[in-house]
Amino acid sequence: MKHLLLFVAIVVVLSCHNKEQEKSVKKISAPAKQTVVIKVVPLGKTTPQFISETFAAMKLVLPDVILLSKEKMPSIAWYAPRKRYRADTLIHWLSSRAKENETFVGITMNDISTTKGDVFDYGVMGLGFCPGNACVASSFRLKKKTDFIKVVVHELGHTTGLPHCPDKTCYMRDAEGGDHSDKEKGFCESCKKHLIRIGWKL
Repeated sequence: MKHLLLFVAIVVVLSCHNKEQEKSVKKISAPAKQTVVIKVVPLGKTTPQFISETFAAMKLVLPDVILLSKEKMPSIAWYAPRKRYRADTLIHWLSSRAKENETFVGITMNDISTTKGDVFDYGVMGLGFCPGNACVASSFRLKKKTDFIKVVVHELGHTTGLPHCPDKTCYMRDAEGGDHSDKEKGFCESCKKHLIRIGWKL
C-alpha cells in the first residue's frame, strides 16, 4: 500500500511538472504581436510645411510611420453639391490599398464630410474605421491649425479599436459637431494604457 501511494505521488508530481513545462514552452513559442505600419498619404490640398510638420509630430508617438508621396483626391470621393470630399469614400479607398499589418491615414486641408444620423452630408474633421486599417483627417475646420495632430491621433486611435472617450480633455473625446481641440490635453489614462500596449510612444 505504501509503495502504491508513493507511486501515485510521483506520477502527480511529474504530471504537474510536465504541465508547467508545456506552459513555459507555449509562452516562449507564442509569436510576438507585429507592429502596425502607419502609412501617411498627403491628399489634395496640402503644403510642404503642413506635410512635414504633421509627419514630424506623428513620428514622436507612433512606433512605425512612413510618409508616402502626395496624391490627388480620388474623383470618386468628390461631392459636387457641397464642393467637398466624402470621408467615407476616402477611407474605403485607402483601406483597399492596405496590406496586413498596415494602416493608411490620409491627411488633407480640403473639406470632408460623411453621413451622420439623418444628415446625408455632414462636415467632419476626420473619420476612421473602428477598428480598421484606414482613416482620414482634415485641418479645414480647425480654429488652430497647429492642433491638427490631435485630429490625426484621434482617428488613428479609432483604427486601433478605441471608441469615443467620455473624458472631455482626452484626444478621443467626441467632437460633437464642434472644434474642442483647445480643451484636449492628451490621452486619458485608460486610452493611453491601450495605445502603449500596442506600441505607441506615450
